[in-house]
Amino acid sequence: MRHSLFGPGFACIGAALALATPAHADETRVEVNTSGNFYGGDYQQSIGVAAGHDFNLVPGVFAGPEVSLDKTLAANTLTAFGISGRVGANLGPAGKLYAVGGWATQPYHGGNPDWDIGAGYQHSLLPGTYGKLEYRHFTTSANGITPARDAVTVGFGAHF
Repeated sequence: MRHSLFGPGFACIGAALALATPAHADETRVEVNTSGNFYGGDYQQSIGVAAGHDFNLVPGVFAGPEVSLDKTLAANTLTAFGISGRVGANLGPAGKLYAVGGWATQPYHGGNPDWDIGAGYQHSLLPGTYGKLEYRHFTTSANGITPARDAVTVGFGAHF
């Protein structure tokens, strides 16, 4: 009878240690992504790449910078360069929930840079890989060339 208690006891201790360990502590990440961009009644698709680093602030909380390049798949558009920051919570080894905000150049000729704010979830897939779903709201450019837009992004990446 004593031996049958060791298995469940060790399983409980292992689960407690796994949950107490910060997920993906101090990690660098790179990803490819695609976004659906909604401009009022208009829709455009974009593809991009991003890289960032997450630092643990306290157990279970992280923050970090990110840089990105995104290309709208429409005629006469530019590749947009972005700088963002994100802060969030490690949800155990499975994933991260975060808020994100930043600045990006405009994908249109003559457009001014704009600011964005949003939220996302990053979920661990295979060891060293993740998938993410993210929403961002982009402000209207100062000269009115580019209207406010909303973007829903799906990304896949590696962290190390």
